[in-house]
Amino acid sequence: MANRLRFPSFFLLFLIGLVTAASVRAQEPRFESEIKAYETKAANDPPIPGSTFFVGSSTWRLWGSTLEEDFSRFSPVNRGFGGATIPDVLRVMDRIILPHHPARIVFSCGGNDLANGDAPETVVKNFQAFLAKLWQENPLAEVYFVANRHSPARHAVWKQANRFNDQVKALAGKLDGLYYIDVVPLTDGKDGKPRKELFMADGLHLNREGQQRWIPVITAALEAGDQVREKPDLAELQKERVAAGIFQASALAPPKSVKLNIVFIGNSITAGAGLQNRQTEAPPVSATAYLKQQAGIDSVVFSNQGVGGYTTVDFLPATNKAFGKVIQAADGFKTDPVGQLVFSIVLGTNDSAIQGPNGAPVSPEAYRANLKTIADRLLTDYPGCKLVIHHPIWYSPTTYNRSKYLQEGLDRLQTYFPKIDALVSAYGTTHPGQVYIGDTQGFAYFKTHYLTDFQHETGQQGTFFLHPNKQGSATLGIFWGEAIRKAVWATN
Repeated sequence: MANRLRFPSFFLLFLIGLVTAASVRAQEPRFESEIKAYETKAANDPPIPGSTFFVGSSTWRLWGSTLEEDFSRFSPVNRGFGGATIPDVLRVMDRIILPHHPARIVFSCGGNDLANGDAPETVVKNFQAFLAKLWQENPLAEVYFVANRHSPARHAVWKQANRFNDQVKALAGKLDGLYYIDVVPLTDGKDGKPRKELFMADGLHLNREGQQRWIPVITAALEAGDQVREKPDLAELQKERVAAGIFQASALAPPKSVKLNIVFIGNSITAGAGLQNRQTEAPPVSATAYLKQQAGIDSVVFSNQGVGGYTTVDFLPATNKAFGKVIQAADGFKTDPVGQLVFSIVLGTNDSAIQGPNGAPVSPEAYRANLKTIADRLLTDYPGCKLVIHHPIWYSPTTYNRSKYLQEGLDRLQTYFPKIDALVSAYGTTHPGQVYIGDTQGFAYFKTHYLTDFQHETGQQGTFFLHPNKQGSATLGIFWGEAIRKAVWATN
């Protein structure tokens, strides 16, 4: 009898669980599974800041992985999802677009809005809201609007699509940073009707032949932007955007600008070991080049204090090895009283080694204590400075040159990350607005791209990957530069 009673109770709980799960799914926002997938992908393979994002609906989603091949020279990142409308894009851009600070966005969206019954004027206003949200966070981002195409399945809204296109084209004529790409003639015949053979069976989406007609036109537009690109005046951009109705004048603060003087503290990776020309190819070079192109940064001067094989122990003031040169470099910037002094710190790779570098292996607790000693001294000697402490990047578990790293070292390296985070958090109380978490994405990026972005070196356990090559060095510098930009913008 007890067993007969227990079974219905279990079955009832099982049914309740199914209903609850279905209810949770029903309450999720539209396309949430796709957005979460993009977030997971970004965590495992972070987009490089300054990339070109393809944003919109199923036009890009169905283009698939070939999109990254078709537009490879522009560092493309596909962020098309579902049957998105512009309000859908607005809802998720804080999660899948803005955190990665793209330099350009190729925008294809609005057709679903019109098909759902929205008036062209409403869709344009939503697009303007997209521009406002983007430019509030990323003022110099360029937007390439791909015209809403005619498709056989949407004959009923061709006129609305034309009105939408015309209004965006007129808006682009008023705004530096917004460009209109007319793709409508590419899939229309001489009679002005779309050619069915360029569309999928649904009569809505481009097939591969249709996509291939778009590729050279979009490429030409992006190339034209490259040829004329100069860093625009932010004050003038604000005036244009207010006049075009993107922003309200009362909502905009006058643009600020800052000059940066940066001392890069690090090891052989910072120094540019193995690169043909460290003076032009080391990560601090690309970091400063990236920063110079960002809004609100007038100029950047730097000193590279990366030293091969060095640990946090070597940079301790009491060790009398590297710290004196750091002070000398920082003192050299005293002739610029208006420049913001920044210390960019990336240490830990050599600390994590099993044997070889000075003090290695350094325990997580000792690592934090060493970083704190270095940071305390810098904050004392240079009261107005900012410190940006980056997570070290991945290296292969086969790494064994003159020093021994291997899997044990790689595991220890990752125990340093929470120590960095906790140290920076503590400084938020004692030195608010001065110490920041730096780049945290390089580790995952290089773990994914080690074959293309690392030098292939030979050691005691075969090929290992420790030092970025020219391409990887440039990418790493961009990750560092973006972290520094965020730190500077946080209080300026």
